[in-house]
Amino acid sequence: MGTTKRNKIRTVDFCDTLANILRQAKAEQEKNEKDYGELYSRNFYVEVTEKDRQYYEVYSLSSSEKVPDGYKPINLVCLRPDGTFESPSTVGTVCRAIRKKVEGLENFHFHMLRHTFTSNLLSGGAAPKDVQELLGHSDVSTTMNIYAHASREAKRTSARLLDKVVGE
Repeated sequence: MGTTKRNKIRTVDFCDTLANILRQAKAEQEKNEKDYGELYSRNFYVEVTEKDRQYYEVYSLSSSEKVPDGYKPINLVCLRPDGTFESPSTVGTVCRAIRKKVEGLENFHFHMLRHTFTSNLLSGGAAPKDVQELLGHSDVSTTMNIYAHASREAKRTSARLLDKVVGE
């Protein structure tokens, strides 16, 4: 649906693990569609322009409902069992519940996973430029200054590099 906020089309590469998760989700959706029959929902979006800003509204309709003019079909990954669109706000609700129940996660929010993803890629040897492009940042400094966080082990490893240089 549309472009990025900088009006670019982004191609997202991902690993085999995620590809398998997506295949499983698709298979589950197909099973649920058979199980729910005409009660299974289909999802659509409508482009809305307001005050020189374009955004998208998503609607779920049961298979028996007539599709209004201008509704465009969309295939989504995160669906409820009946096929209805799972709103991103649901993730926020779950994160708030986790913060209350799990000690040590009092400040947790979903966006922190993006920082963790970035740090894990970099500590695993990914090139900063590649991580920048995966995240969709226009500048590598955003990736490195805001999203990359050094782990304790990474700091120790870096500190030991001097031993290699001086030959000890």
